[in-house]
Amino acid sequence: MHKLPLLIDADEAISFYKDQTSLSSCVSAYVVGILANEGWPNSKIRSSLDIEKVYTVTHLKRVGTALSILEFDLWYANQNRITLGHLRAIAKMPGAKREALMRDLLVKRISVHDFEDLAKGKKLEQSVDVKRFERLMSEKIGRDLNLIFDTKKHNGSITLHFSNLGDLDTITSALGFNLMDDF
Repeated sequence: MHKLPLLIDADEAISFYKDQTSLSSCVSAYVVGILANEGWPNSKIRSSLDIEKVYTVTHLKRVGTALSILEFDLWYANQNRITLGHLRAIAKMPGAKREALMRDLLVKRISVHDFEDLAKGKKLEQSVDVKRFERLMSEKIGRDLNLIFDTKKHNGSITLHFSNLGDLDTITSALGFNLMDDF
């Protein structure tokens, strides 16, 4: 698993930032957090890192000063699933809740808007029909599953749970996949 380096001070952080070939929100928030924790004002951070917009530093700072190094590593390893917008929504939450929501985000594809609602304590809206379909399907196939449906985009996902590798083979065979066919 890729991990962000532990940076000792502002000079190391700026050097690391400038050595990146492509800057991600994760790396930017990490470095901005280090500079902010050393007492740097937003204007000095912006000029040192060549960040044009004031609000960009504000958003990066909110997340960068809130996350632990373990949470940063989780984000860094999953940048395609976790965005700055998701983390801005949960930055003020206690660490244990924040990490649990981040891990939940890895299992379920949740939009930033829906993630903001979760951070506010609201439950994700699932239509009664979708929940009923999930329960009936689970009973019919004899295994736990999760059904996520985005009512705005009219798409979703099904997560099938398995208990061991033999069980996984049963599921993949039922779906028409045979690993030996690919050799």
